[in-house]
Amino acid sequence: MNIEVYYFSGTGNSLYVACSIAEKINGTLIPIASVVGQSKIETTADVIGIVFPAYLAQHTGVPVMVEKFVRKLKNTNSRYVFAVCTCGGYENVNALPTLKNLGRIIRKSGGKLTAEFSVRLPMNNLQYPPYVKHDHDKMFSDSHKKIEDICKRIKKRKKNKHQILKSLLNLTMTPLYLMLKNLYVNDLKKKAKVSPDSTLSFPELIYLSDNSIFSTEACNGCGVCEKICPAGNIKIINDKPIWQNHCEMCMACTEWCPQQAVNHWNRKEGVTYHHPDVKLSDMLINLK
Repeated sequence: MNIEVYYFSGTGNSLYVACSIAEKINGTLIPIASVVGQSKIETTADVIGIVFPAYLAQHTGVPVMVEKFVRKLKNTNSRYVFAVCTCGGYENVNALPTLKNLGRIIRKSGGKLTAEFSVRLPMNNLQYPPYVKHDHDKMFSDSHKKIEDICKRIKKRKKNKHQILKSLLNLTMTPLYLMLKNLYVNDLKKKAKVSPDSTLSFPELIYLSDNSIFSTEACNGCGVCEKICPAGNIKIINDKPIWQNHCEMCMACTEWCPQQAVNHWNRKEGVTYHHPDVKLSDMLINLK
């Protein structure tokens, strides 16, 4: 049985989940960043997994690179395709609409998302809303159990659980997310430093959001940010990182900087986070 597990990760959460699943189901681990540049992505795998974090679930939740990858993925209609969405908020609020959006994208590309799963892990910027409980030790403990359950279901080729209930819940959340959508777009315009009346698309605004990322005087030009960026969006010029306006908003540059010299608009100064079981070397090796 040929199994491929594709992943996208910035702070290691999705890499950890993807690695764990690939190991338990004897799958081949493939970074989405390594194949997304192809004109089309063809596979002979019987089982295809997609592991990724939810970004701005109130808009689409699906990272731009992941959407681009899925649109290029061919010959998936007759295969078992599963997705695992990692998120820092509550799974029904963040992962559920994100996975529904991913399913729609896959259907438009002629395929079908057979099974949807989610794993809750710490939020990458650690900025939790007041109503969201965030016991990190419990999240890590629960994630291990969740991954075990997901792998059992994948091995049995199980489909979604509680599909009707989840669809109804997602439907009730849609009006709220439509209301919040414009707020997020307007905020992204500020981060992208474009005019408030700009007609740039959502992905274009994401790409330009790096206009609000910069390095501090602590930067020594080591080049880790350039190597760790899954989008190849950073160039070291005159010993300083220069962002190339093709950002994926994954925050890998700020998290893995050894000097903590990257100031990211989506994270408070001095705050750091990556999955405790993932090292910089793991991120770099698995990007190749």
